[in-house]
Amino acid sequence: MENLAKQSELLFIWDAKMCNPNGDMSADNAPRFDDVDEKAIVSDVRIKRTIRDDLQHRKEKEIYINNDVIVEKGLKAEERFKELKNKLKDLDDKGVFLSCIDNRLFGGVAPKSGIQLVGTVQFSWTKSLNKTETILKRGTGAFVTEKEEKKDESEEIGRFQKTFRVDNYIPYGLFAMYGTINRLQAIKANTSEIDVEDMLDSLWLGTKLLNTRSKEGQKPRMLIRIIYKEASGYFIGLLDELVSLKNTDSEMIRNVNEAEMDFGKLIGAINKAEGYIEKVEIVIDDSMTAYKEELNQIQKVKLVDEMQFLKCEG
Repeated sequence: MENLAKQSELLFIWDAKMCNPNGDMSADNAPRFDDVDEKAIVSDVRIKRTIRDDLQHRKEKEIYINNDVIVEKGLKAEERFKELKNKLKDLDDKGVFLSCIDNRLFGGVAPKSGIQLVGTVQFSWTKSLNKTETILKRGTGAFVTEKEEKKDESEEIGRFQKTFRVDNYIPYGLFAMYGTINRLQAIKANTSEIDVEDMLDSLWLGTKLLNTRSKEGQKPRMLIRIIYKEASGYFIGLLDELVSLKNTDSEMIRNVNEAEMDFGKLIGAINKAEGYIEKVEIVIDDSMTAYKEELNQIQKVKLVDEMQFLKCEG
């Protein structure tokens, strides 16, 4: 296949302010949190959902795990697959399955059809680089409810009361999530570089466009992609372990301007592996311009700002 997705490693750096970046369903949707090291947690599934939603709604791509359709019709995996087969009658089963960009990127299953595909793109869970906390606040809702007890059935005054809501959020979290693009899996899934470019665009802008009440307040800050030579067969691995904050644990940072990032280990690891690397692409938000000079020490690097990177129509 021409233009096959290239062997790569990713590091996505973004932050979340006064919001819930990833709710835990087993804990009343409170922010995922590690009580031991006092850091917020975000899963790979949450990031894939961000990408899928943006690919579907903004880019109008065909999505296999289409939550709107699945929930509305109560579809199981094979039922969703059958729905697509009826729509794409000229394609064989694998062709139908790979007509969906999220299957080409993240893999998936159609059990009764015998299709089980490992994703070309994988992300790992991540914790915030900084220590933070979860905050639980109560507030009033927009509508009222009838009080359970009334002194007099004929008494109308004071009969109703405001409903209540609970907000559960973190004040601030700066995250660095690691990901990989596997060329061998790309061959099996027909994952192209165009698919990867669409995904990265949706990772960046999809994060920015999160606009539900609990998710509003997140912003992409930096996206690093290390593209390896086709014959190299090498990964640095776990890039997230190579970035950290210079801030002490006692400093409870509340915005990106208070964060002092340390890229020294990452730059060293990339330059050490320079012989295996085709190029390094880095997208930076304006808030990260202070790190440009340091990042330019990376061999074969190309730094671009957000507007150069995005594929959105102006």
